[in-house]
Amino acid sequence: MKKLMLMVSAIAAGFTSVAQADISISGSAGLGYVSGNTNVSDVYTGGAISFALSSALDNGVTVSTSAGIRMDTNDTKASTVSSNVRYQLATGFTAISFAGGNNTITWGQDVGLAGEGAGSVGGVASDLVDEGGYARDNSAGLSDDSGGGITWSTTMGDAAVTVAYLAQVGGTENSNEIRLGDSADTTAMGLSISMPLGDLALSAGYADIENTDSQMGASIAYNIANGTVTVGYTEVDNDSGTDESAWGATYSTTLGSATLKVGINTAKKGTYTGSQTEAQISQSLGGGASLYAEIQTMNDSTGSNATTDGTNLAIGTKYAF
Repeated sequence: MKKLMLMVSAIAAGFTSVAQADISISGSAGLGYVSGNTNVSDVYTGGAISFALSSALDNGVTVSTSAGIRMDTNDTKASTVSSNVRYQLATGFTAISFAGGNNTITWGQDVGLAGEGAGSVGGVASDLVDEGGYARDNSAGLSDDSGGGITWSTTMGDAAVTVAYLAQVGGTENSNEIRLGDSADTTAMGLSISMPLGDLALSAGYADIENTDSQMGASIAYNIANGTVTVGYTEVDNDSGTDESAWGATYSTTLGSATLKVGINTAKKGTYTGSQTEAQISQSLGGGASLYAEIQTMNDSTGSNATTDGTNLAIGTKYAF
């Protein structure tokens, strides 16, 4: 990572409280191979440049935002304009944060919904292995996880707390505007908390999307047998009446200088069930390079399968610059 320390000059006279700006630039690249159902045997490449911008004001508040140029190994072509396919490479500048003391307030058109995914445990592989083609139909989760609004994060004793309110779920605008008070927009609110409990680490949360669905769940992590075991449970209440629930567990450990992770997640959606089992082993090669291999087995034990049960395999390498 390279850092450029920029002193703000008299050009910013209207912002006299600005003392110093910090722009951090980092990059990454990846190469991966995926094999799954009979129609999938693909090689993916990708990379990214990330910019993190922050400025410490004289009053002690730090203002920050971020942006980047990215094409991940599993990104897809974004849209078609006049029969020409284009990629949406630019990311970021959708939120701005203000941090002071033990409080951080973030406002933006694409902020995460606190509490979403609470208790969802079992996923240990990268997104790349999902491209193998085998999948499950039945899982537990909210219909959306972000939108335009505000979050507040703070600490209360040993607990870390985040509260979120979204004025419009899903980022429905074409620009970074956030419409306030529009009755046509769907709102959401959420709460997440994490704290140590002796040898345990507890995480819990609740999220509600207006007139759509709500989720609550919790997970507990415990260090055992030269590794860490995490167990979680989540429930999703859908207004459609098809409630969902899931439990999951992961175990992570080290094998010499390599890292091994294993996870399982079993979900129930109405009267249907689905399971996902994953494992990943990764090895640092030094100099910011790493090598990984992963396996993912997907299965729906009941219900009409729109997807195909089976096992996806992926191997790849990552580089950090």
